[in-house]
Amino acid sequence: MYDFVPPSMSVQFNLINLPNQSIKLLVNVGKNSSIKKNLTNFTYDKIIIFKYSIHVKNSQIVLNIYPGEINKNTHFSKIVIGSFIYDTSTKYSISEILIKSNNKSALEPLVFGFLKKDFIYSIYKNHTIKSKYKTKFKLSKEYSSLLDSINFLKELVSEPSNIIYPSSFVKRVSKNINKKNVIIKSLNQKDITKIGMNCLLAVSQGSKREPMVMEFSKKTSKKNVDILFVGKGVCFDSGGISIKPSGGMEDMKWDMAGAAVTVSIIKYLSEIKTNFSYAGIVGLVENMPSGSAYKPGDIIKSYKGINVEVLNTDAEGRLVLADIITYGCEKYKPKIVIDFATLTGAIMVALGQHYAGLFSNDDKLADTLYKSGQDTNEKVWRMPLHDDFDKELNSPFVDLKNIGAGRYGGSVTAAQFLQRFVPKNTKWAHIDIAGTTWKNSGDIMNSKGSTGFGLTLISDFVSKYFKN
Repeated sequence: MYDFVPPSMSVQFNLINLPNQSIKLLVNVGKNSSIKKNLTNFTYDKIIIFKYSIHVKNSQIVLNIYPGEINKNTHFSKIVIGSFIYDTSTKYSISEILIKSNNKSALEPLVFGFLKKDFIYSIYKNHTIKSKYKTKFKLSKEYSSLLDSINFLKELVSEPSNIIYPSSFVKRVSKNINKKNVIIKSLNQKDITKIGMNCLLAVSQGSKREPMVMEFSKKTSKKNVDILFVGKGVCFDSGGISIKPSGGMEDMKWDMAGAAVTVSIIKYLSEIKTNFSYAGIVGLVENMPSGSAYKPGDIIKSYKGINVEVLNTDAEGRLVLADIITYGCEKYKPKIVIDFATLTGAIMVALGQHYAGLFSNDDKLADTLYKSGQDTNEKVWRMPLHDDFDKELNSPFVDLKNIGAGRYGGSVTAAQFLQRFVPKNTKWAHIDIAGTTWKNSGDIMNSKGSTGFGLTLISDFVSKYFKN
């Protein structure tokens, strides 16, 4: 006997490109199981997320899922269930899925998890589509806005550098953000030069493509915004004169992921109701070697007036961020600054691909981000900030070097560099997403490629930090 759930609520998915054969998957999601035997545990981080059974009945596969009260993180578990159903459909080449549930609150995050996993970046492959399945089920405004923004983020990060470069980034983003609620301003090379963002300009010198800066602000926001989001947008990073090894350099198309996260946050916030003021800024460049490229040994006067000695042109992201953090703080006078950047390979050595590095000068800010990371599975781990690391950036010749004294602690000295450009009384968090932005094998929440890391983290963070 099969333990079926009353069909009080349901959602159907159909394969967009129907195969010759038609295999149906019936999914029953219930609170409790009368079946005690032959159930398989689905575990994550040594926690049982749900129990399930799979049966074949004629031409139909029946999947029974029992979340019960097993996992305290119920919202995450519901999304994981959706992801699991998607993986099951792929495994068995399913063409039609009918999901039934007796729990209305579980159905929407389940559908969200399914659709999140169903993002496919293969638009340059003939006869391919962005997703395998279609459904008439309508997500709520908040869920649909979050999903749209995540997919937008994934698409931006996935695009090659001949498609997404500073000016094309600006055009695409401008078309996809709700201008009814957000003011958008773009700065070209002439504007940037006039303002004096010399560090950002230096990074871009080697490329034929001109740099750009994008600013965003909530229309109802006044000066002294509650929070400013900042993103590193190196649309391609060759390393410049300090050129990277050729192996894996193709991945450097996603060195603009920090900017992609930032604009996707703005996109999401512009589509929902918020009880706080916000702004965003991204610096967009290419770091290329050429006769006009900046060089090791160059000294650059930053927008803040700090003279920076360049010892490695592949430590370029912090130069871009230094100028836009200073400019953004000066213009918007934020209470909180959160920057995103694929900043260092060192953070991958320290934390792998499962945690982003979190650096912060404020315990409450850091603790809330950590809690949001645990609740959304976009995990962050707090790393140290200390004068011992900061001293490594001192130079006998200029105010500041762009790298530390040696090969160790590279993610920390990079964060210490950024902190030099954050106003003293401003709460600040730097999130190094170099390891979490892209996963060739996918993960529990995403198919292979771009993970969309950062947006869900912030959506949860602002709901916690800015409670009514």
